[in-house]
Amino acid sequence: MDPRKKVKVQQYEDEEEMEYDERNDQQQDMQFREQNIELFDERQLREMIFQFENNYKLNSDLRMRYPNQPDKFIDSEVDLDEDLRKLLILPAYPQLYPIFYSSNAIQIVIQLLLHNNLSISYDVIQFLKELVAPDGEVEPKIILQLYDCLIRNYLIESLGELIVKNEEKTQEEVNLLHDCFEVIENMVDIKSSISKEIGIRSKIIQYLVKRVEDNSQTLDDNRLYASELLVILTQQTKENLEIIGRSGGIESLLMVLNQYRKKDPESAEEKEILNNVYDLLTLLLIQEENQDYFQSYEGLQLMIKIIQGKTSSSIRAYSLILLAINNHKENCQKLIQIGGLSIIFPILERKGLKHKDQNKQFEIDETTVQIIKQLLRRNTDITFKQRIFEKCVEKLESLKKLRNEYVEVIPLIDPEEYDNLDENQLQKIYFDLLGKGLIVIESIDVILLELIYKDLEVQIDKQEIISSVKQMLKYTGEKEDIEYYNPLLQKFEVNLQ
Repeated sequence: MDPRKKVKVQQYEDEEEMEYDERNDQQQDMQFREQNIELFDERQLREMIFQFENNYKLNSDLRMRYPNQPDKFIDSEVDLDEDLRKLLILPAYPQLYPIFYSSNAIQIVIQLLLHNNLSISYDVIQFLKELVAPDGEVEPKIILQLYDCLIRNYLIESLGELIVKNEEKTQEEVNLLHDCFEVIENMVDIKSSISKEIGIRSKIIQYLVKRVEDNSQTLDDNRLYASELLVILTQQTKENLEIIGRSGGIESLLMVLNQYRKKDPESAEEKEILNNVYDLLTLLLIQEENQDYFQSYEGLQLMIKIIQGKTSSSIRAYSLILLAINNHKENCQKLIQIGGLSIIFPILERKGLKHKDQNKQFEIDETTVQIIKQLLRRNTDITFKQRIFEKCVEKLESLKKLRNEYVEVIPLIDPEEYDNLDENQLQKIYFDLLGKGLIVIESIDVILLELIYKDLEVQIDKQEIISSVKQMLKYTGEKEDIEYYNPLLQKFEVNLQ
């Protein structure tokens, strides 16, 4: 008997362990491709497809007739395995793709993903991995038509089922899952709209979140890959962000952060997973609904604990506080209720959370003044707002000191100094300065404007503050902001119209 047939039979005799010489198989595949690379043409492809379709039908029939007698269908399975390996030559000839995806072979390939013989599924994934990302130049129309055909024939649904049922109990299962991830990444890299299809057609997004949360596996490459893939699938797809929020994914991600509230990751892989989780939460908190979920799972409380734990991710946790309260009245009030002011204002004075790196310190300063600005801007509760005013008055000198520190580096834009520049050029300069520290000055000026409006003495050039706020509203102010700050500015007879 063919040694490879013995391998297949052994799979059914011992389900816990399957001996399979993958290196030898790969060498055989490479030799086959090298021998046939210059000879492959349309005729050969059609012959391959014909043989593949017949062997698939034979295997299906035999499995139905003899479901409990592997020796009856194992030969046809070896033939299927050989057919899939021969098809690996196709990605070297993308001009022949239309012949392949216009045949029944593409449907068969996708159906074989869920074959009872795991090694067949593995061979299919190897083929798909090459098929969706061929080497060399490929006419975009051809590859996009291939993707459309794969999706029409339920590739995403089949991949989702294969991924979800994979328990990663053997190395082959671990490898299979990793390769499934790679197929998805390759397709999304070429056609980003597939991200949305993945969310609609499968439970892959929900699986990835749970896989990231699960740290029980000893082989953790797939956990890292799952976290990377989640970021890819959500970067430009708001629907997938909604799926994560509504399926309880934010709780799962917070559980990951909770593991590191008092300690730093021990390995580079753990650190990368943690960074990816922070990236995911940064994307998620753009949506108001996810801000609600974040707080329902006590996300603000956890971020405070992480900051107090003084870990390397404290700055990222601090940034998530800002994102969670941004334009969100209830979360602003919640932050005050849980003692957030006792964390924020010491940081304003460079106590607690600080950094020697200038760029990191700028990030901390920007986050601090933006949080205070949001708390004043969004709090409608008189008692809460009064507490913030009192803290601002108490720390007024710290606010002015921080403002002066940035003014020395980033002076306010004076249009008279740029008489020869048009408005577009001035705007470009403005946005460039924002990233260098101007945003800190403007945020402090908005806070001071609120104090001035309450007739609190700030002992600073009021006209300078008003000009700064006017400049901010001109370049970055939305209608809602203008409507809020206009009455404050009008008190000093400043016309924004």
